Amino acid sequence: MGASCVTQRQVMAWYDENWNSRVFPFFKRPMLTLETSLSTGKYPWSADDAMDILEDYFSRFSVDRQTFAFHSYWPNEETFIPIIFLRSKKNKWQWLEPKPLTLNMLVESAKAGRWLYD
Repeated sequence: MGASCVTQRQVMAWYDENWNSRVFPFFKRPMLTLETSLSTGKYPWSADDAMDILEDYFSRFSVDRQTFAFHSYWPNEETFIPIIFLRSKKNKWQWLEPKPLTLNMLVESAKAGRWLYD
């Protein structure tokens, strides 16, 4: 799919049909808007799911991912320190606030054919 012909409706439909599932079977599917954040907020993706979903996104919409910085949106996911209490105070792990990755960012980048943020 060429970048110039990608529309907001196509990106939103792709996400809604393929990735917007219920959190629990008895809950409603989350309502989507362009401001819906996929890395922060009420229903963020896990880093593992995000990798799969974004791989599909970049491929399906032919978006150049060269400037995409995954760890800006999921900075804490790969951090596991089993003996954190043994580390010095200056080397302790600290929570980093993830940047919001919104559906609008996916839409605008798909239209441009390259990642526009970071």
